[in-house]
Amino acid sequence: MNTWSKAWAAGAALCGLAGGAQAQTSGVTIYGSIDAGVTYLSNVGGHNQVKMDDSISQGNRFGFRGSESISSDLSAIFNLEGGFMSDTGASRQGGLLFGRQAYVGLASRRFGTLTMGRRFDQMVSLIRYHPGYYTGIYSFTPGDLDRISGAWLNNTVVYSSPSIAGFTLNGQYSFAEDGTSNTNGGRAYSLSAAYEAGQFNAVVAATGIKQYATKSASAMGVPNLFGAPANAAQATTVLDDYRSVGAGAAYKFEKVAVSGLYTNTRLEPRGGPVETLHNASLTVAYWLTPNLILASGYTYSKLGDYRWNTFNGAVDYLFSKRTDVYFMANFQDASARAHAILTTNSASGNDRQLGLRVGIRHKF
Repeated sequence: MNTWSKAWAAGAALCGLAGGAQAQTSGVTIYGSIDAGVTYLSNVGGHNQVKMDDSISQGNRFGFRGSESISSDLSAIFNLEGGFMSDTGASRQGGLLFGRQAYVGLASRRFGTLTMGRRFDQMVSLIRYHPGYYTGIYSFTPGDLDRISGAWLNNTVVYSSPSIAGFTLNGQYSFAEDGTSNTNGGRAYSLSAAYEAGQFNAVVAATGIKQYATKSASAMGVPNLFGAPANAAQATTVLDDYRSVGAGAAYKFEKVAVSGLYTNTRLEPRGGPVETLHNASLTVAYWLTPNLILASGYTYSKLGDYRWNTFNGAVDYLFSKRTDVYFMANFQDASARAHAILTTNSASGNDRQLGLRVGIRHKF
């Protein structure tokens, strides 16, 4: 078979041109996770705070995923997933019913998977190398600007290759919106490549977004950004161009897993200078027993003259594969000109903030 014939065959499989094929098997799975707990913060605007918080160890979600076998090598697939607050029952992601994921597509073992809809971009594939994978969302980088904890794009077409000699490739394109999108006003792309061999795995990823609304200076705890002073009334800043790239790797020993991650995020606003956020982290997880995990991590972040040092730790006990209880500690030390701010929380009144949390998570 020549190159063009192979390309046509692949396209035919992914586009469902298996004429006359009858559905053989189908199924729908209902799944989700619920996290809830109590958090103590040492300093929020100059005062300590105790609060109930959710979606910290893992984002609360409920979803439906399914597939239908069309032929011996082709299946139709879908996934609908929504986020919610376990303390109030309200929807997350701006109140969207399926704000986490909503896509449909075709999957082939030989040619890969093609989907269309709302999906996470590829930066989330690096989450396994970040301390926050074990120590919760408070651990993530200032403003979560590198999108490692998981962020979405609308109007996406995503292709995922089959595994070839341990390598997997993903390509994602998002069409421009009409100005109403909360993900991207212009077009966006996202790419990743993953490799796995034995106890070693690694991922590189990149995302580029046009007309992207990102955190403002005040939301990041810095006195100015893009050459302008912080404005507490301004929740976001619209960027003409956003680009984030990252690389992570991990190795699993008998009881210890060690991982490292670096991300570089370039922020180009409509006016003012370009800013670049650098993040480097190291994570160590130790399985004291099969049901007891100890984890710690450190992240160094740099944005212009600002610096953040974030130290994280967690003790996680698994009652079963579906239910665990945990204790997390997150501490951030910022440069003198910036206020510490653990992700999703309000800024400290000074350059330090400590978060202590106990919680429970159940998966279904």
